[in-house]
Amino acid sequence: MLDKMNEISANIAEMMNDASIDRLMAIDTDWKIIAWNKTTEILSGILRDEVLGKNLLKVFPQLEQDEEIMSGFRLAMDGIKSFIPAAEGKFNRDYYENHFIPLEDEDGKRIGVMNIMHDVAHRIKAEQQLHKLNELLKKQYQQLEKTTAELATFTSITSTDLKEPVKKLYTSLELLVRSEGANLTNHGKAGLRRMQSSLTKMNLLLDDILAFSAANSIGNELERFDLNEVLQRVLESLRQKIAARQAVIEAHDLPVMYGSRQMLQYLLYNLIDNALKFQQDGNIPKITISAANVERQQDKGGDGTNLKAYLCITVRDNGIGFAQEDADKIFMLFEKIHPRKEYPGSGIGLTISRKIVEAHGGFIEVESQPGKGSAFHCCLSLMDEDGGSQATSGENGPA
Repeated sequence: MLDKMNEISANIAEMMNDASIDRLMAIDTDWKIIAWNKTTEILSGILRDEVLGKNLLKVFPQLEQDEEIMSGFRLAMDGIKSFIPAAEGKFNRDYYENHFIPLEDEDGKRIGVMNIMHDVAHRIKAEQQLHKLNELLKKQYQQLEKTTAELATFTSITSTDLKEPVKKLYTSLELLVRSEGANLTNHGKAGLRRMQSSLTKMNLLLDDILAFSAANSIGNELERFDLNEVLQRVLESLRQKIAARQAVIEAHDLPVMYGSRQMLQYLLYNLIDNALKFQQDGNIPKITISAANVERQQDKGGDGTNLKAYLCITVRDNGIGFAQEDADKIFMLFEKIHPRKEYPGSGIGLTISRKIVEAHGGFIEVESQPGKGSAFHCCLSLMDEDGGSQATSGENGPA
């Protein structure tokens, strides 16, 4: 009965070996082949009966030239398991990794070595494709960096070179008005003033173009800073406008964060300046600046599981607002949804604001209703120079 059970177990073991998708082969301590499964037959083209009992190195003399494979067999003969990775150009190893397992009888006596050859062609081909893709992306990134740098240099030089003649032309017109004003008609003076106004607009547009270009080089100036200090500088820059409109500004929980101090200052300046500007006549502006750590969906239309941590800075006002369907349009370059005569500007400020937020690994959204104000939510990625959280709770109260 016991012999029958042993025979059944041996048959099952052989069936399992033949069912394996790996190449299985075993040798005894004299290097004679004692096992050769079906997969090995198919892939080698050699039948089991043709190799059983033969010396492995006589059947495959090429193995002796592969020191790693020979070492794997010898280690297993000494009772040590080992693994040899696939290697291009080596016999039977282009797409196969080898495992060497010592074989022992019931008494613990070493009787041979099991060699398992696992096909990793799919993984190697995927790695090769990934390597090619990485190389392609690397070249494209280098080209993009070069193009961006050239564009930034061109923009900077062009804008700077244009600002100087614009300034001189404005000054010349001013001197002309002062020196020849008595000889000019009121119509002539008004024409010169309109020319000066156009030059002022051009100068402001050049400043915005320079800021737009600077947003591309944000990575060169990242640091940790207190957002409260940045806000105070912005409010000081807007002090006259705030006083003229008798605006009420409040700030809550502004954190220490990691990013571009200069760009975040521009972002807050632009959003607060817009909140002061886009107001109905006689309305007292009320502007609130707050910040909070939030988890938001990275991809619009996702299933809610792909969440990421952000620092969300919100600037809320009680201005004229706009229709929610125009929420995407206001961030387009030079796009304006309000009359230029009533609300002058270049139409580039919110485009730059979006670039600044995206350069910080985030996104900007806005909620608005006509006559009921707007709320701009600037969500910045919560990463710092060490890969950790970029924000800590603010300690200052309302500004």
